[in-house]
Amino acid sequence: MSSVWSNWMRSAASAFAPADGAPEGALGPAALHAIPSARAIAAIRRRTCIDASGTGLSKRERLTRCMVVPSHLRALHTEDKEAITDLGPITVAPPGERRSGYFTFTRDPALAKYSWPFFSITGRREGPTFLITAGIHAAEYTGIDAAMRLGRMLDPGQLRGRVLIIPLLNRPGFYERSIYVNPEDNDNMNRVFPGRPDGTWSERFAHWLLNEVIAQCEYAVDLHAGDMIEDLVPFVTYRETGNTDVDGRARRMADAYGAEWLVKAMPTGERSGLLFAAAAARGVAAMIAESGRIGQVEADAVARHVDGVQNILRTVGVLDGEPARVAPARVLNRFEWLRSPVEGFFRCAVRVGDRVKKGQALGEMVDLLGERLEAIESPVDGIVLFLVTSPAIKKDGLLLGVGVPA
Repeated sequence: MSSVWSNWMRSAASAFAPADGAPEGALGPAALHAIPSARAIAAIRRRTCIDASGTGLSKRERLTRCMVVPSHLRALHTEDKEAITDLGPITVAPPGERRSGYFTFTRDPALAKYSWPFFSITGRREGPTFLITAGIHAAEYTGIDAAMRLGRMLDPGQLRGRVLIIPLLNRPGFYERSIYVNPEDNDNMNRVFPGRPDGTWSERFAHWLLNEVIAQCEYAVDLHAGDMIEDLVPFVTYRETGNTDVDGRARRMADAYGAEWLVKAMPTGERSGLLFAAAAARGVAAMIAESGRIGQVEADAVARHVDGVQNILRTVGVLDGEPARVAPARVLNRFEWLRSPVEGFFRCAVRVGDRVKKGQALGEMVDLLGERLEAIESPVDGIVLFLVTSPAIKKDGLLLGVGVPA
């Protein structure tokens, strides 16, 4: 092991010890002085890469397993061009620069055959790491287009900290024009978080993305739209965790986006499988934004995402400039999802944005001769935020979503 590194480790052992009563994970008062400069760390990493046993790794192993310095060390040296900037499999742009390209998860053979697009924009000033994702459902094109546009337009000279953008998460499904699912395993990728390292393709992807990328960020926005057979009104949602700091920051983000409707999802104690919920459970202030419909790329829907995300960035202090003043969102406490009890043809009687009353007729399921099978009624008072536009519905197939007011 490098003598520089071993000397630092010995000095850090005492310097990093927190004072009595300090919260878990706190650093000791001398910790900052014990941390070597980013230049020294970079030099150590160039000379050797050490595994857990202290053995030097081969050149190939260094490319895929080289030691990643924790994010709190990287953040202390964001003004240094030689700062360590790996974020999982992504090499983040140095301060004051933009970087774009493709990354892969080389440590998992099942994932390694795909590459994912990314943008990394790093400011010259210290600040948080802000993640923007889109395309976890591969045909929700509005979010994908907005993420690409944000990646090309954000100016590193106007940023504090770093912005990382992954415009397309469901890489296998994009050119297949896949609706809802990942064609590798037919899983809905936004129902498998936190994933498993030995699970299905989607579960493995969720595991690596969450642990290597998402968990290293302070903020995350997941951009969505209506899939090819979905209509919706724009809305945002975040999940309360019971952590007042995380919940407060997430609510501030959701308010700043500027949507008319905000769904405040409450913790249920169950694993939801959603990316933003898994991020929130890791202490990341996270939210979903929905804009766009039926697999179309409409300019106003894309602009809503772009403007909303930029206003969030200004609100949390990542992007320079005063945030725009937006009308307060109308708060909904949860979704009521309606599914069909039978297979058949759905004749829908409402549109997105309609207010409905408990017991109101929302439509009917008929067979392929037009005979009524089931009447579909609203179980609650609320707002129709989402509906399936295709009338071909399987048994237990999703029909629509009603937002329930607070």
